[in-house]
Amino acid sequence: MKNILNRIFGREKNENKNNSKFFSGSSGSTLGLNFLSTFDNYKSYAYACINTRAENVSKANILLYKSTGDGKFRKEITDHPFLDLIKGPNKRGHAFKELLHKVSSSLDLYGNSYLYIHRANNGKPAGLYHLPSKSVRIKLNPDMSHIEKYIYFNGRTSIEYNKRDIIHFLIPDPDNSFLGKSIISGFNYTQEIDFLQNLYQRNFYKNDAAVGMLLESDKTLTDNVFERLRNEFKDQYEGAENAGKTIILEGGIKAKPYQAYPKDVEILPSRKMIRDEILGMFRVPKIILGITEEVNRATARESMKIFNDYVIKPFAKICIESKLNIFLNDNYKDEDLQITMEYEFEVDRELQLQAIEIYSKYGIATTEELREIEGFSNNE
Repeated sequence: MKNILNRIFGREKNENKNNSKFFSGSSGSTLGLNFLSTFDNYKSYAYACINTRAENVSKANILLYKSTGDGKFRKEITDHPFLDLIKGPNKRGHAFKELLHKVSSSLDLYGNSYLYIHRANNGKPAGLYHLPSKSVRIKLNPDMSHIEKYIYFNGRTSIEYNKRDIIHFLIPDPDNSFLGKSIISGFNYTQEIDFLQNLYQRNFYKNDAAVGMLLESDKTLTDNVFERLRNEFKDQYEGAENAGKTIILEGGIKAKPYQAYPKDVEILPSRKMIRDEILGMFRVPKIILGITEEVNRATARESMKIFNDYVIKPFAKICIESKLNIFLNDNYKDEDLQITMEYEFEVDRELQLQAIEIYSKYGIATTEELREIEGFSNNE
C-alpha cells in the first residue's frame, strides 16, 4: 500500500526518478533499500523514540583493549591512532558521539547505516564521514555471494566506494544477508494512523472545533452565487481565528450545524493506544519521554535501568560495537585490538548508603569490605 504522505505530497514519483540514477550503467546486482522516507516517519512519537535511543547510544564510553596473549582483552590502551581518530573524526567538526547518534537514528529508520573511511597517503584511516542511508545502495558481485561496492548518490552524481572503505552497520534481518531491517518497518499502519489522527485533530480545531455546517436555501443558487457564498464563508468564518463570529446570511439562506459523530473515532483513547504501540516497538519506557502516568519514583528508576541494560547495551553491542571491531581488525592488523562500548547507569546514592548502613549494623560486611565498596584503600 502506498504511503499516505507520498500520495498527499506527491513525492513518490520524484524519489523513484532519483533512485534510477543509482542503477544506471552499473554491472552486477545492485540492491536498494525498501524504506519509508525520513519525512514520513521521523516525527511525532516515532521521532521522540528514535532520538531518545540515539541520545542514549551516543553516551557510550569507547574503551580500547589489547589481547594479553591468552585470548582475553584485559590490557587497556590509552594511546593509539584509533583513539586519536575518534577524538576528531572528520573535518566537518563532527564529534564521534554525534556520529553514533546518526548511526543509531539511521538504523532505527532504515535498518542500515554507513560511515565512509577517508584514508591518509599510507592507507590508514584518517577520517570517518556519515553517509545518509537513503542515498546508499550496495552492489553485489556477479554470483551475488558478497558485497563488492557501495554506491552513494550525493545529489548530482553517483560515487562508488570500495567495500573496505565503508563501515556498514545494520540491524540483522533473517531474510536478507546483505541489508538490515529497520525498526520502523515493523509497524503495520500505526505510523499512518498516527499521522491521520494528527491531521484529523488539526482540521477539527482549524475549523473552529466544529465538524461542519450546512447552508440551506429554498431557491436554486446559480454557480456565481454559490462560489461567492463559499468564498465569503471561508474568508470570514472558517478557522480558529474567526471563532465566535456572528454568521450573517442573505437571500433566505439558513445555516445549521452538521454533526458527523466524531465520538465514534474516540480520538483520545486511540491516541494513547497508538502512542503505547510506538513506544513498545522501540522499547522506550514512558518515563523516558516524560510521560508520568502510572509511574512512581521506584518504577521510574527501574524502567530507566532496564532500558539501559536490556535495550541500549544489547543494541549497541550487536549493531555497532561488532562492526567497529571488524573495522579495527581490518585496519590495524596483527595488533589484537578490541573495543567495548560501556554505559554507566546513575547509582541511587541514597539507597546505596542505606544498604551500607544495614551491612554495618547487622555485621553483613566487615569494615574493610565496606571501605572497599566505597573505593577506599586500606591505607586511607
